[in-house]
Amino acid sequence: MSTAQRFLRDDEGAVMVIGVFMAVLVTGFLYYIIGIGNTVIYRERMQDAADAMAFAGAVIHARGMNLIALINIVMAMLTTIFFALRMVMAALYLLAAFVAITAPPASVPIFQLGDRVRQIGTQYRDSILKPALRLGHGAQQAIRQTYPYLAQANAVAISRSQMYSPPVTIGAIHPLLDHPLPVKPAPMRRLCEKAVEPITQVIGIPLQWLGGIGSRVAGFVGRVVAMVFCNELNDDRMRPHEIDPGDGSCNDGLPGQNCEYSQIRSVVMGNTPFQGNEQGVAVANWGRGAGGSVFGALGNFARFGFAQAEYYYEGDARDGRANAREEWMWHMWWRARFRRFRVPSNPLGLSSVTGGIDLSLIDRVIVH
Repeated sequence: MSTAQRFLRDDEGAVMVIGVFMAVLVTGFLYYIIGIGNTVIYRERMQDAADAMAFAGAVIHARGMNLIALINIVMAMLTTIFFALRMVMAALYLLAAFVAITAPPASVPIFQLGDRVRQIGTQYRDSILKPALRLGHGAQQAIRQTYPYLAQANAVAISRSQMYSPPVTIGAIHPLLDHPLPVKPAPMRRLCEKAVEPITQVIGIPLQWLGGIGSRVAGFVGRVVAMVFCNELNDDRMRPHEIDPGDGSCNDGLPGQNCEYSQIRSVVMGNTPFQGNEQGVAVANWGRGAGGSVFGALGNFARFGFAQAEYYYEGDARDGRANAREEWMWHMWWRARFRRFRVPSNPLGLSSVTGGIDLSLIDRVIVH
């Protein structure tokens, strides 16, 4: 047999050809698997960053609301002291007037003691109470304006932290800026009403044996005290703050019941996630690419992550009597929680840009 015939009949190494093709196929599978794994990790890190930003923003807003409520409570306590001094003064004057009818000489020291209590009350009002109320009012105004900025700065810092970057490049929360906490100055009457509540409770203790009549008498005395002595604190710079629900569209209970003004949404943007994977797929496809514009469009869409949280008042879970809206800023029961992501119907107030279209309709295609 000639050399040419032996060469044609030689089948050694045939398996190598199949092995080469199988190696190429396995390499392509590996590129696909690695690409899917990288994409999953990428999306998880993007979503973690969005969740952290939204929840942190809601927590800062809730802390701001609790701090304003704490200042309200302190303002009421300081006012209670003033009302108590005035009540002691009034009681001494009434006692002195009664004693003057039966024993005039004995009424003189009582009148003098009443004058001394009046001087102490006036000095306390001018040197302690009024400056403290003005300071509290100013602090509440500052918290109302600055805490949303702190939340925004914290969100940006989270998006730029090494924990999430890469792949996250930048992020922010909505509302962006110039959206203060939902509180507003309350009438001075509200502070006086809260200040006399402890006095009313003390007066009601010895009147408990009268039942409902005793409670009504104690409440009447408290209202008289608030009405008479509150005039000494008639200053707009000393007012407490109460909840401000905006247009009042959310009037069905807690702010957490889909109240737009209490929602915090986050968006993060990352680098192009599929750039390396697309190159690998191109290698696996012998340079034929990875789907062209479709793959690129998916890559651009995957660059963004969204999340939503809210701050809310949980008074209903603690005390039903404190669930009324006017009580929301007199208890430190503001909390934060996650919510399902929802697109605002008119983000940033750009109704002219969106053409009046309700953007919340795209919620149906966003699952989170």
